[in-house]
Amino acid sequence: MTTTAPVTTTVVTSGTDRPGLPVLGVLAGLASITAPLLFIGGAATSPPQESNASDDYIASLAADPWLSGLSANLFHYSWVLFAFAALASIGLVRGRRGRALTVVGGLAGALGSIQFTGLLYSDWMNVALGNHLAMSDAVTVFESVSGAPSMVVWMLSAKVLGLLGFPVLYAGLARAGVISWWLVPLSLLPIVAFGVVGGPLGIALAVACYAPSYVVGARLVQRARLAA
Repeated sequence: MTTTAPVTTTVVTSGTDRPGLPVLGVLAGLASITAPLLFIGGAATSPPQESNASDDYIASLAADPWLSGLSANLFHYSWVLFAFAALASIGLVRGRRGRALTVVGGLAGALGSIQFTGLLYSDWMNVALGNHLAMSDAVTVFESVSGAPSMVVWMLSAKVLGLLGFPVLYAGLARAGVISWWLVPLSLLPIVAFGVVGGPLGIALAVACYAPSYVVGARLVQRARLAA
C-alpha cells in the first residue's frame, strides 16, 4: 500500500506583492517629518495679541483675516498629518516589547490630533465675529460657545491626548528599540519653546525639539524602502 504525504507550500510575500504598502509607509514618514514644520509655520504666522483676554484674542484674529486664515490652515493640516503619522508609527514595533505603550500613545495621539483639527474651525468664526459684530457681542458668543460642557470636553481631550499621546508613543518606540530614549523627553519641550520662550528663539528651539517626529519619519521611510 502506498501513501502520499500532503505537500505544504509556503508562499513568502514581499513588498512587491503589496505595492501599496511601501508607498503608504513613505507617505507616513513624510507626514511625520512635515507635520511639525507646518505646526511651527502656524505658530510663526499666528497674529500677536495683547493679552489672553477674550476680546484681545478675537481682535487679534479679526485684525488680519488673511494671516489668521494662513495660520489656521497650517495648524489644521499639521494635525491632519500628525494623526496619520501616529497611527502609522504603531507598525514600527514588530515584537511585544514596547507594543502596549506604542499602541496607547499612537491611538491617543491620533485621536487628540483629530480633535485639534476640528477646533481650528473656530479661528474663521472668530475672524467673522470680530469683523461683523460689536466686540461685546462677539465676546458673548465666543464665551458662550467655549463654555459649553461638550466644548470643554472637546478642548480638554484635544490638549491632553494630542500633547501627551506622542511622548507615550515615543516611549513605546524607544522601549522597542526603534528610537533612542533621549528623544522621549525632548518631545515634551515644543510647547515650552512656544509658550515660555516665544519669539524667533522659541520657534528655532521648537524646530530642534521636534527631532523625535523627524526620526520616526525617517524610520517609517526606511522600513518602507526595505519592504519594497
